[in-house]
Amino acid sequence: MNRTPQTHRGRFAGALSALAVSMLASSGMVRPVAAAELEGTLELSVGAMISGEEGGRTPGPRTDLELLLESADEQGLHLHYQRLPSDGAGTGLTPLSREGNRYRLPGGWQSNDNTTSGMSGLSERLESVDLWQERRTLKLDYWRALAPEWTLTVDFRRDQVQGNQPLGGATGATGGNVRAILFAAPIDRETHTAQLGVSHTGVRSRWQLSYLGSFFDNGYQSLNWPTPFGPHPQWGPGTAYPEGRNQLAREPDNQAHQVRGSGHWTLTSDTRLMLDAAFGRHSQDQAFLPYTVNGDMVAPEPLPSGSLDGQVDTQRVVLRMTHRPNQKVHLIGRLGYRERDNQTPIHAYQRVRGDAANQVEPLAARLNRPYSRTHQEASLEWQYRQSRGLQWYGGLSRDELERDYSEVAESREQGVNVGVRSTSSESWAVALDYHRLERRAERYIGNQPLLDTYLPGAIDADDFENHPLLRKYYLADRDRDQWRLRADWYPHQRVSVGLLLADHRDDYPSGYFGLSASDMISTNLDVTWTPSDRMRLSGFVGRERYLSDQSGRSFRGNVPTDVDDPARNWALEARDEHTSAGVNLDWTGLQPRWGEWRASGVLDLSVHLSRSLSEGRYRPTVGEGLLGAPLPEVRTRYARGEVSARYHWAERHSVRLALEREHYRDNDFAARDIAPDTLANVLLMGAGTPAYSATWFTLGYRHHF
Repeated sequence: MNRTPQTHRGRFAGALSALAVSMLASSGMVRPVAAAELEGTLELSVGAMISGEEGGRTPGPRTDLELLLESADEQGLHLHYQRLPSDGAGTGLTPLSREGNRYRLPGGWQSNDNTTSGMSGLSERLESVDLWQERRTLKLDYWRALAPEWTLTVDFRRDQVQGNQPLGGATGATGGNVRAILFAAPIDRETHTAQLGVSHTGVRSRWQLSYLGSFFDNGYQSLNWPTPFGPHPQWGPGTAYPEGRNQLAREPDNQAHQVRGSGHWTLTSDTRLMLDAAFGRHSQDQAFLPYTVNGDMVAPEPLPSGSLDGQVDTQRVVLRMTHRPNQKVHLIGRLGYRERDNQTPIHAYQRVRGDAANQVEPLAARLNRPYSRTHQEASLEWQYRQSRGLQWYGGLSRDELERDYSEVAESREQGVNVGVRSTSSESWAVALDYHRLERRAERYIGNQPLLDTYLPGAIDADDFENHPLLRKYYLADRDRDQWRLRADWYPHQRVSVGLLLADHRDDYPSGYFGLSASDMISTNLDVTWTPSDRMRLSGFVGRERYLSDQSGRSFRGNVPTDVDDPARNWALEARDEHTSAGVNLDWTGLQPRWGEWRASGVLDLSVHLSRSLSEGRYRPTVGEGLLGAPLPEVRTRYARGEVSARYHWAERHSVRLALEREHYRDNDFAARDIAPDTLANVLLMGAGTPAYSATWFTLGYRHHF
């Protein structure tokens, strides 16, 4: 761990919360409270894995501690601590060992060429490494009624994440000579958040004003690793093993600040106005790493700046008005404005590509793109109560979005929805609604992001990275149709049956590559039976189908004719189905007995069982210029069960025992039985058949006082 001086930003969040409470205490607004005046709850639970799959790191205990205190003079404190280890993320194989942020290869490493097959004795030099994560969260919330109409809140939160995760590091100057290695990257991150707010509640209005500060610190600012591959004829000197080293930056330290005000006012007996406005600033000034760690590369030009000096200003304003002109009509109008104004300076960076080539010429420098966007939205909704059990509703909406450094600079989306809800029958309730959205882009310029990263005149106006006919689905014109039917049946006062049918379909314009259509069809059935006030049994079964069609054209950068060759077209039909089912039982107020013996306390029981199955079928078709093969079906199975019991042996004391079991299996061909040297140009971490099973035992105690 190599924390930087910027860690003090995280401590600022805690200091801000402590300062606010200290100022209140000195002003007399917060006073010491005697124990007799306090009411609250203390709860502690500890869970441990008692069985799991072999070969991985056994997670540490799960811990949950919660304390809630309230006093008669209307002030309260909520303290919550959680320790959540991962349930076993598996292991990997790597020849690298790490000390701090620097990796090294084992002694006697041999690499006869620039592929994994040239790594002699690879299997003998591999070591197992655990992949895991653990999150620790501490939350402290304090509130105080300053006066009958005024309330103060002070909140603090700290999140710590530690562990190991797979990360890819690349060496190479162009797409044709890149080599890469997957290795275990350490995680050591902290996020501190502090919020200070005041609210006022009046007879005809309520408003609140708050400040939010968030501070992120990364314990590892960079990682440095050796090149395990032998020389490549297109690499510069000092790039390959044994001299070659590489470096990459991790997520930079950053901070965010936001001031928010919101409120609602009753203008008349039938008109209300609501306003929510927030203004923020996000910034980071983490020092840049050098262009290269390869001293043999020629890089005379320094970085244009010591850091990104990134700054993004945000604002969001939402105005909402409701009006009831009579007892049957309800109108809702909404206006919204959101802006992301990126003030980050633009510089030209003369790169050293992949630590494998000399610094590029000034005209080949790349520019950073400070993305900004503006979003305006307006909507009008109406509700009409035709009779006591029959209601109609609908609405109109319009969104306008402006972006820069994007294929689409302006787009508009218009929507209309209509629905009906009937509750006229005592045993039936039915709702049916339909929603139509149409998005249209002003103009799609596929190579605009590429042009924006080069100096004027550096590349031709028709140069491209993605195929000119490719359309990104989240930017392209789109027609969306959604309908939903919900029916609830109450055959008995203690029995309810619910049915949900929904369809969500997107269509994209023909004649282009990319996603052309998608459809999600959902069916869900749920049943609840409450035989008594102390017992509740429920179950559900659901099925979802995801259908999508997409297409593209494969082209090679060194074969210009590929771009216009329809023989290199491909298409893919994907059909995914997901089925899930579950049963839940909650039974409270039991008094255990055994023969003549009868417990003095009360027992609450809970049983939760669920199971899911996913199946994916993919049918690719390729043109005459490509080689294709059928893809196997992918299946995923997941099951979970939990049995818990809480025993109240006294009015203020209870203990909880729980047993949880999870089971996961899949046959994903893309991640099954992969050796570290399966790919010629990438040294992998290996992978077996994806599987996971774990059993957890939890013991908890709760005390009311």
